[in-house]
Amino acid sequence: MDEALRVVYEMNQSVWSRLHSALEGLEDAEIDWRPLPEANTINLIVRHLRIESAWHVDSLERGEPMPTIAIAARQQEIDAAAFDFTENFQQLTEFYRRFLQLLRTVTLDMLQQRSAMAYSDATGIRGQRHLLAYHQAMHVATHCGQIRTIRNLYRKTRGEPARFFPENPTYPPQLH
Repeated sequence: MDEALRVVYEMNQSVWSRLHSALEGLEDAEIDWRPLPEANTINLIVRHLRIESAWHVDSLERGEPMPTIAIAARQQEIDAAAFDFTENFQQLTEFYRRFLQLLRTVTLDMLQQRSAMAYSDATGIRGQRHLLAYHQAMHVATHCGQIRTIRNLYRKTRGEPARFFPENPTYPPQLH
């Protein structure tokens, strides 16, 4: 492994572990539950992550342009992803495993080249250029937080304690 990328690899590995943990013990009823009619479900989020993780693998592996950022997304490819939580989670797991394996084998120069190829002239928030490995980690971390929130709300609406609640003295006891 390129030592310059060790922290990037560890960040992605940690984010994946947290997402995987956030989905453990998922009840069937939680998969398509939503707190509001217009809110995302865990099923939708996992499908979305599966699609985008495939794109990240393609970009890191071959320098393919990143759909929705550098090129238009191919709707037919998106529509081909079923709304099957189990299948999508299995595929997401495989894509993330491949992404992590690629991070173990690329060099910093190659990651920078593949990122430039993936994002073309597209820039990120406030003009910062994307780096594939950071983009993937931030994207998955954001949706992991969404999933944890949905799962907490699901339990609370059933009179159960939140599954994910920090034991942290900065949270006042009256808010528990």
